[in-house]
Amino acid sequence: MLLTLTACGAEEQTNADYVITRGAAVTETEAGDSLENTLAVKAGGPYAFVFEGTELAPGAAFDAAKLPEPESVTQVPSCAIEGTDNVYNYGSFELTAFDDGSGEVIYSIYLLAPSAMTPEGLTLGDEAGKVTEAFGEDYELDGNAYLYTSGRTQLSIIVQNDTVVSIEYRLIVE
Repeated sequence: MLLTLTACGAEEQTNADYVITRGAAVTETEAGDSLENTLAVKAGGPYAFVFEGTELAPGAAFDAAKLPEPESVTQVPSCAIEGTDNVYNYGSFELTAFDDGSGEVIYSIYLLAPSAMTPEGLTLGDEAGKVTEAFGEDYELDGNAYLYTSGRTQLSIIVQNDTVVSIEYRLIVE
């Protein structure tokens, strides 16, 4: 199943058994605060996706040369900054990046297929019990979403009918 979703907003994709909602809470920067200071994060934190040996972490610089050619690139209104995001579709996952003035920064990584596995071994289609086996009990439950947060990175894992149906890494932008 291939889902194409916008980078932000509260759009829903519906399947016979579940609904996936993607959105981001974005607030304005404080007066006088630079974009660089507002988006400063510790890249490579505990929640990062690894593809073909390349670590992809929200808040880290995005180097497209380290990845194969994407299947598609789409520009959408940005969730992170004023302007647009680039959404790179690699088939098994989708990466959204924005330009912070010095280069592209990863905003989110959304897994699209069971072939895309987290470094902890979790993939779409796994049983719900594997979520806490892989990531532990330090999560917030929001409906059917397990939210794991570290610094400015959030890992969202949605479970429906005891099955993992969505995995997304996202930069928390304040």
